[in-house]
Amino acid sequence: MPQGFVSVRDHRELRAVVLAFKALPQAIRKDLNKAVRDALNPIWRDELNATAHTTMDTRIILAGARVKAGNPPVVLAAQSTRAIGGRLRPADWWFAWEFGANRNKVTAYERVSRNGGTHPVRRHVSRGLPDRRRGGRVAFPAFAATAPRMLSRWVQGVVRIIHDAAEGQG
Repeated sequence: MPQGFVSVRDHRELRAVVLAFKALPQAIRKDLNKAVRDALNPIWRDELNATAHTTMDTRIILAGARVKAGNPPVVLAAQSTRAIGGRLRPADWWFAWEFGANRNKVTAYERVSRNGGTHPVRRHVSRGLPDRRRGGRVAFPAFAATAPRMLSRWVQGVVRIIHDAAEGQG
């Protein structure tokens, strides 16, 4: 399983919470989803801000960062489709900023000159990207740091709602 990914299938306790969440009435699930989003969004965004190293990290990885309500909730980063500088869409190019690139790779292509002729060009097209890092630079370390806290908050919310509902009926 890749780093930065938590599966409910791997944990019996989390599967129990998912099933308990499904058993709740729709109105309660809706309120719980809103409460979870309101509680987890600041945690997630603060951690991303803390791990962002450069302005471009902030503009690309933090663009569209949010917690999507669900069972279980989903943590998202770089979801913005609004272009930066006219071309760079964070949702399309997040991986280049999160994992970096081989900055010494040379790309060769044919360029057409203004006079109509062509000639070969060799360029280092990845020089503007950070160095390659297998474990990620911003979002993956941020998720690793906050996942236990966010999962705990989600489980506590579900258990608290069920407990309050049971006490109200009993």
